[in-house]
Amino acid sequence: MHGPALPALDARFLEPAGFQWGVFTNARGQALRWGHLPVPEARAQETRSVVIVGGFGEFVEKYFETIRDFAARGFAVWCLDWAGQGESARPEANPTRPLARDFAADADDLAAFAERMIQGGARLLVAHSMGGAIGLYSLARHPKVFDAAVLSAPMLGLLLGGLPRPLAAAIVWLGTKLTGLEAFAPGAKRWAAEPDLCPAKSHVSNDPARCLVQREWYTAHPGLQVDGATYGWLKTALDLTDTLNDPALLAKITRPVLIGSAGRDVLVSPERHAVTAAALPNGKLVQFPDAKHELFMEADIVRNAWFAAIDEFLNTSLPA
Repeated sequence: MHGPALPALDARFLEPAGFQWGVFTNARGQALRWGHLPVPEARAQETRSVVIVGGFGEFVEKYFETIRDFAARGFAVWCLDWAGQGESARPEANPTRPLARDFAADADDLAAFAERMIQGGARLLVAHSMGGAIGLYSLARHPKVFDAAVLSAPMLGLLLGGLPRPLAAAIVWLGTKLTGLEAFAPGAKRWAAEPDLCPAKSHVSNDPARCLVQREWYTAHPGLQVDGATYGWLKTALDLTDTLNDPALLAKITRPVLIGSAGRDVLVSPERHAVTAAALPNGKLVQFPDAKHELFMEADIVRNAWFAAIDEFLNTSLPA
């Protein structure tokens, strides 16, 4: 659904053959872009589908390699751009600025999309970071939509430079009062390409090719860009993590949930991953001590181990 310009990336990071695009209109009338890789005609009897959703600032194209991996496992693959990201509906003023989010509405969008587009068979949710937090919230609000979930470094607690949660919340509150919800939080700014980005400088990946995927797509297609976090976005994100730390809410999520946690994460809390996995009735935690935040974009030694954990989880939780 974008122009002919292609990012300077290997073919595995580009659109797979047979990939389809469309638009899903949510309950608020917003047009959300989706992507779909069907099961090949020869395997059309397969009945497993996966919905893949990304994190803050992410978009369908970033997951083309992962889409191929799940298709190779016999899944019909569906992807969704969150409102305000990718090529989904954005505000007319400052379209790249991440605003305060209605995460309950996002959770409802995810469930409605899955129910609308996938009519039969088992549904798997695969979600990363912010998308993982929304996904967990959706499992609580709509417990029968997905049959199992795989969450990569879900945003269950924000690290925010190591600040204690009460201090971080106080800074956000003060910032909103002084500068407004749409002002950038400390350290955040408009997106700009980092020309010498490499694994040593990346906060999210140890892989020399995968750490460049988002930058190259943003550069080739500026309409995909999202800037740094605003006070409004941070406020609603902190509220969501508080909601998801409620043991009573977690106890309602009875579907099998696999949580992948990165030991070198500087964005979200690995400690909250362990606590949440233990609180879920059918939660399972797998930890990768040397990994950075984006497990699906990590070096092969981590990414292959992550997929091995996913395969083991699916063999028991969502058999073909």
